[in-house]
Amino acid sequence: MSAPPASPIDVAPFPSAARSIRWVFFAMGVPIGTLAPRLAEIKAKLGADNAAYGTAIAIGGAGSMLGSWLGGRLTHRLGSQTVAQLGILLVVVASVANAIAPSIELLALVSFASGFSYSVTNVAVNSQAVLTEQGLGRSFIPRAHAFWSLGTMTSSLISSLLAPHISPLAALAIGAATALSLFQWAARGLLGTVHEDRPVDDPTQLPRHAPIPRGALRFLVVLAIAQTLGLVAEMSVGDWSSVLLHQNFLVAVGPNGYGFTAFMLVQLLTRLAATRLIDRRGLQHTIRTLGLIGTAGYVVAIAAADVLSAHHAAGVLVLSCIAYAFMGVAVGSMPAAFTTAAGAIPGLPSARALTVTGIVVAVSAMTGRITLALVAQVVPLPIALGCMGALVLAAVSMASVLQPHRAEQHAIRREEQS
Repeated sequence: MSAPPASPIDVAPFPSAARSIRWVFFAMGVPIGTLAPRLAEIKAKLGADNAAYGTAIAIGGAGSMLGSWLGGRLTHRLGSQTVAQLGILLVVVASVANAIAPSIELLALVSFASGFSYSVTNVAVNSQAVLTEQGLGRSFIPRAHAFWSLGTMTSSLISSLLAPHISPLAALAIGAATALSLFQWAARGLLGTVHEDRPVDDPTQLPRHAPIPRGALRFLVVLAIAQTLGLVAEMSVGDWSSVLLHQNFLVAVGPNGYGFTAFMLVQLLTRLAATRLIDRRGLQHTIRTLGLIGTAGYVVAIAAADVLSAHHAAGVLVLSCIAYAFMGVAVGSMPAAFTTAAGAIPGLPSARALTVTGIVVAVSAMTGRITLALVAQVVPLPIALGCMGALVLAAVSMASVLQPHRAEQHAIRREEQS
């Protein structure tokens, strides 16, 4: 038997893995896209007010925290390919359970399970994406995330069109079967464990049981906080857009999902365009430019839709779609940017870095979503959602952490590993 190559990373099939990762992300978006347009119906069926509904779905953040921690440990032990293939099984089951939860308390439990399973899968797949981007030597994660947007957008459009004709349970079951089949097919081409930055096999990496140095840990926490600000604004689209259009703007079931679809379409286009922009101008410039443009358009359009809501139903739907399209511009490239920065610390395995940021993001995002739910209980929902623009601006103000030298300053040195 011949010996393994001295540096397996040099011969890793990165182009093939990149194709697989794109379709894995596509499949991960299908359950979310199928669910978002039907949340207004689920909320109405349970008879929940804004505070109870928003808190129930925010409980998913607790599941995400546990999933991020466990996902990192499982990825180190089993490899990201195996963890991803197991995690998606739980994702699709939890997705279908949203339609059959008989009470708001059980919806909260389903949200916990959804957050847990999705985060386990997300850590594994994003770890693959970071390694692939580093192996390709060029920006890749924004394009990979664009396929998530494509999967979410496609499924949300189909879900919205079918909403007047089939129940949420039927729609979610179809979406789950589609996502699972596509994911398992695509995951066969992911990187094997021989190509992963597993510290047990690679002396240049921080050992598995060694603590992350304080400087690197602080840097990851700052990245996670900045990411959370944009993420809460992004998640408000999926959590609340169909509710806003149906409950406040009186848009019928079906078309009330078009705002989310508009968001996903523009988020997709933004992520495709951001790849070249990041390569030319860098992460910081890209995030700031898109964030400022998108926030301005979102706030103006959502305010105009609220003013017009009592006078012109069709105009309200158009303005709402425009508002959410601008939000897609604002936050479209943020997850990829912060994921790239977190995985760029030399010597720190990407799975460990993403575990840290994933836990901080989960806790912070849950807090943000619960806060939004409570605010939406005491002020009109359009005003509460308009405040999401302020969160995006706060994320934009922290974009300096995305400069390449910031991650390099926290490189893991040999003396820190001993």
